[in-house]
Amino acid sequence: MDFTSEIITQLLQFLKFIFLIKRIACVHGLWYTGTGKYTQQGGICMDFKDLEYFAAIARCGNITRAAQQLYVSQPTLSKFLQKLEGDTGLVLFQRAGRRLELTYAGQRYLAHAERLLSQKREMDAELTDLLRADTGVLHVGMPPFRCSFSLPEVLPAFRAQFPQVQFRIEEAPSAELDRKLLEGEIDLAFYMSFARHPGLSYRVLRRDRMYAVFGKEHPLEQASAREGSFAWEWLEGQTLLLQNQTQRQGQYILQELRSRRLHPAEILESSNIRAAAALAANGYGIGFLSGELLEHLNNAVPFNAFPLRDCTLPLESVAAWRAGNYLPRYALAFIERMEQLENQKYNNSATKSH
Repeated sequence: MDFTSEIITQLLQFLKFIFLIKRIACVHGLWYTGTGKYTQQGGICMDFKDLEYFAAIARCGNITRAAQQLYVSQPTLSKFLQKLEGDTGLVLFQRAGRRLELTYAGQRYLAHAERLLSQKREMDAELTDLLRADTGVLHVGMPPFRCSFSLPEVLPAFRAQFPQVQFRIEEAPSAELDRKLLEGEIDLAFYMSFARHPGLSYRVLRRDRMYAVFGKEHPLEQASAREGSFAWEWLEGQTLLLQNQTQRQGQYILQELRSRRLHPAEILESSNIRAAAALAANGYGIGFLSGELLEHLNNAVPFNAFPLRDCTLPLESVAAWRAGNYLPRYALAFIERMEQLENQKYNNSATKSH
């Protein structure tokens, strides 16, 4: 790059900074006062800390839990809420037993607060990245089982590459991770997916298959071995072991069953993947695992696993983040490391016998 091009690039970056700052300071009638606070045309004064306090109360539905999450005292947070409602002249929460629930005014306040906080996070991330300081906080969400085999492989190398980046992990089912992404509680999530949420962006790390898992000497063992796969219609009248409906694999199997109008004799739901696989291995019904999770199961009891054939839904391991969010260099590097882990351990064999 020549000297003139470098000057133009720096000028464009500077103009972009100004634009971002104006977005934060002026959106929805907020004007910067020069004191670290923002004042609305009606005279209400607030800062980002106030917005974070309000969002935490709304998220927790309880002053005590919100105070613990924010590392402030309960009286401090109670006084803040009283002052905020006094300044706005609006009732923002109403009590429902021990829980605080947003009024309509509170819902609108929260929507604007979350938008402002999201814009601030984007600005902070982009400015930090452009300054090449490689400092910040990366909030990552994963289901517990995926976390157990992914983080030990990825996190040490990531920490060595970005020693100034603080890492935070949230373990939760996939549906809960979607909510946390949309509300700005986490930056990235990694899970299995077969559908897309319009408010999220995705990067496919690997395409996978779903396997039927069952014990040795199961009545369907010989047919599966002969076909080299497992037919959906064989599930009619069987006992099935599914992950619960907040987890992607449970949602996947139920949707495929409904589309085929299949009727199992019994469905036992569990959030514990290892427990469900162990039950299947010991002859209690048929369980289901993606190829990736199957590779990391390490079950003590031998079992059969055959790929389900003619699936109508795609099954993909993805990285997800809130649509429109800026991802700093270290977040992109973490996605790259997760993708490398996914692919280096991928096993293309059509049938697995354990």
